[in-house]
This record gives sequence, C-alpha cells and structure tokens, in this order.
Amino acid sequence: MRLENKIALVTGIGTGMGRATAILFAQEGAKVAINARQKDHLEETQALIESIGGKSLVIQGDVSSKNDADTLVQKVVKEYGHVDILYSGAGGNFQPTAKLDDINEEFWNQTVTNTVNSMYNLSKSVKPSMLHKGGGSIIAIGASDSVRQEGNLAYGTAKSGILGLTKNLAKEFYADNIRVNCVAAGLFRGKLKNGQISPAEVNLMRTGYPQDIAYASLFFASDESNWITGQILTVDGGVDTGTRTLWEYEK
Repeated sequence: MRLENKIALVTGIGTGMGRATAILFAQEGAKVAINARQKDHLEETQALIESIGGKSLVIQGDVSSKNDADTLVQKVVKEYGHVDILYSGAGGNFQPTAKLDDINEEFWNQTVTNTVNSMYNLSKSVKPSMLHKGGGSIIAIGASDSVRQEGNLAYGTAKSGILGLTKNLAKEFYADNIRVNCVAAGLFRGKLKNGQISPAEVNLMRTGYPQDIAYASLFFASDESNWITGQILTVDGGVDTGTRTLWEYEK
C-alpha cells in the first residue's frame, strides 16, 4: 500500500475528484479525514470509504475561514496525532457562460475566497504538524490553462492564484521538508462509480474521470514523489498541447 501509516486530510469533498481521492487514499492505506461545507457529501463519501474497509473522520466546515481551517486541523491532530498529507480541493464557480458584466462583486469575492483563501488557510494550519513530523506533502487542485480560460474571469483568476501559491509555498517550505505541488485539472464529465477506485479507460480520446485526478494526487501524496516540489502537473488528456478542443468529448 502506497500510503500505509499516513494521515491524509482531504478538503473540498464533493461528488467527483475530492471523493475519488479520499477513497483512493484510504484504499492505499491512509487514515483519512474529510472536509467540506455540505454534510451530505461528507456522509456519502464516508460510507463509500467504509464500504471498502477504510477509515475516515468527518469534519464539516468552511476552510475559507481561518478559524474553521485551524479547528479542522486541530481535530485531525487530536484524533490521529498529526497530518502527513493535505489535499486542498476547495473552489468552484466554473461557469463558462459568465462574462465580465455577469460577475458582480459577491460572485468575484466568493470565487477567489473559496479557492485561494482555502489553500492559504490550510497551508498555515497544517505547517506546525508537518514540521513536528519532519515533513509532509501539500497537494493543491488547480485548473489546466484551457479550463482557466474557459471558466470565467473570476474562476480563471482564482485558479491562477493556486499556481502562484504552489510555487511560492514550495520555495518557502523547502527547508522544512514540506513538498507543495499542484494537479491542474482538465475538464471532467465522467461519473465516479461505487466501490474501489481503479484507473479509467486507457484511452486519451475520452472525457476526464475523477480517478484521473485521484491517481495524480496519490503520486504527489506518496513517497514516490519525495524529491519533487513546486511542480504543476496538468491532467487534461492533452488539451493544453493542442491535441483537441476542450469540449470535444463533452458534446
């Protein structure tokens, strides 16, 4: 098992990438704490983890709030002793049809706060635990170039902030043996099936699936990447290299 004896905190649990990652981390031997604002998403994910024999701790909260982020990490440390892995997946508001005139101040602030502030808060909150343990891995969920361009200007700005945070935190945390990397997600329309996580179809000419991001995150969480930091791994089926249009398999 690639994460045996590891403690993973997975935030931004929804019904897709975050859920797949939490299940896969548990499947690979980690004790997993899961966080989101919506209680039903957490309970469903916990049940799926338990159905494969994994263990999870559910902590509801909004990590765009510094107080909630601090409380979350404190509860994980109290239950499990420390944090080895942080998956920062909070975000949202991917709305391709929204133009500048459609984006009011509330939408803008919500998008930037949910995405950028969440990673900022969590990184500050987990640092002491990772320092005490002698290191750790922070995995940020960003967006591919094409997805940032298609999303809307608030979404694109927020996800670009994640790339900047990844690079700057990687440099700052280097001396502390804390790795910081980013998975830049392409467009995903495939649905997650119940049961154990397994790789999606071996075919570049398809839509993205939640497990595509989960396996990339697993690599950054595992000791296999213990000499890698400050990197952006784009998982998009090749769209950013010009192989096809973003929406080709989403019609």
